[in-house]
Amino acid sequence: MAQRGVFIATLVAFFIAEIGDKTQVATVLLAAKYASLWQVVAGTTIGMLLANVPVVALGSRFAKRLPLRAARIAAACVFLALGAWAAYAGLTA
Repeated sequence: MAQRGVFIATLVAFFIAEIGDKTQVATVLLAAKYASLWQVVAGTTIGMLLANVPVVALGSRFAKRLPLRAARIAAACVFLALGAWAAYAGLTA
């Protein structure tokens, strides 16, 4: 019974964390367009799993080997570069 509680808690936490995500919006729009709700939900869920499971598996595998400070600095630089690129593209369009 405790395992079911962990599953439900994880399911609810994931749903709340992703509620404003583009995937959730796409799921709602597809569900409104197509009559087969379970196929839409299954497709988006499988798609999210295919995208996220490898990242989680690799992340947990390499988390102990990578220095956290370097990872944070690298992530900040990537986001800064993406933001600068988006701003440049927006200004020149």
